[in-house]
Amino acid sequence: MENWRSILLVFGGSVLLVVLMAIGLSKVSGGGAGTIKVSVEELVNGARWVVTTPTALQSGGQAKVTVVEFSDIQCPACKATEPIAVELRKMAGVKFVYRHFPLITVHKNAWKGSRALEAARMLDKGWEMMGVMFDKQTEWSDLGSPEDTFAGYAVSLGLDEKTFNDKQKGDETDKLVGEDSSFGNRLKLSGTPTFFVNGEQVGSAYVLDKVKSLLK
Repeated sequence: MENWRSILLVFGGSVLLVVLMAIGLSKVSGGGAGTIKVSVEELVNGARWVVTTPTALQSGGQAKVTVVEFSDIQCPACKATEPIAVELRKMAGVKFVYRHFPLITVHKNAWKGSRALEAARMLDKGWEMMGVMFDKQTEWSDLGSPEDTFAGYAVSLGLDEKTFNDKQKGDETDKLVGEDSSFGNRLKLSGTPTFFVNGEQVGSAYVLDKVKSLLK
């Protein structure tokens, strides 16, 4: 009997550990599908990162499908999901909105990375900078001061180093990242990437199929 009791205790403890690990991972890799619903108008209000394909608008000027992604540029799961986001941004009939949600408790350079993205966007190289920063994520993630590295990426995209640095270190980029982050916190987002399709949260593994079904 004692042996069986010991086995059950070990087994139960192992199950609990697995559950806790799963919960912890969910905090940094996005929430479950359909857990949050919010109006499209609220999600896109004040958005700066917007891609609208030529055929995205229905009569009345409304997009048929609006996808909003909350992302962390230092998040490995966001990097892994970026090919899906790129495909969505190219799809006819889709309005795509990107918002920052840096997970600063687990990604020490996420906030600075988001500011670098905003600086590049202000200089019309935002999406290009995003691609470079995701590609080189492991290069800058653990740096103590990544700003010079970000400036190097900006220069490689043809931007002026001083102009870029002034913006990435300026108050405006900090303010803009803060606005997106506060919005995500108000929505009680649990992790990144988090996608909304026409106002409904959809898991990253299902977002592409969901959008395609709505476009039929």
